[in-house]
Amino acid sequence: MKKQVIIIVSVLALILASTITVFAAYDSSEDPLISLSYLNDIFKKEILEEIEKKFDDLALEIRDALENIEIPDTPSNPPSTTDQSAGYVWEVIELKTGDELYAVSACDIILRAGTAVAIAPDANQGVADLQNGAELLNGYGFTKNHLCLIPRGDGRGLRATSASVFVMIRGEYTIVKN
Repeated sequence: MKKQVIIIVSVLALILASTITVFAAYDSSEDPLISLSYLNDIFKKEILEEIEKKFDDLALEIRDALENIEIPDTPSNPPSTTDQSAGYVWEVIELKTGDELYAVSACDIILRAGTAVAIAPDANQGVADLQNGAELLNGYGFTKNHLCLIPRGDGRGLRATSASVFVMIRGEYTIVKN
């Protein structure tokens, strides 16, 4: 019986030694196990650093490209309203309270700031608000940023009703200061 116990203990010792040898020889690089703390503390930081580096490189490329863009010079003398080409160029004009602007010929006009009313000598014809599809008859207010059309120079125009009125106009016009 003693012999049997020695054999059993020897076999168990051999099994234990083999198991320890197998676990010691196991290489985790073939079957990696990733923990949540590794993902949050190490991997996430590495990914964010890589993304930040890519954005920095892209920002430098964009900045270099923008620095190489040439901006054309603007003319120091804007065209006058009597010039034939003036009908095709938008011009910004400031009017004061009571100033009146009259179309010499067909004009496009946009009220940009302040308030103004239409001047129309004919009770049935006025300034066309092209965005609303409405007719601004004499005394009707202009809406800011709406494209309006004065179809001909027959006494139609606008009167400034606030201290500072800015309009954009394309076409020939005259201004009567008040």
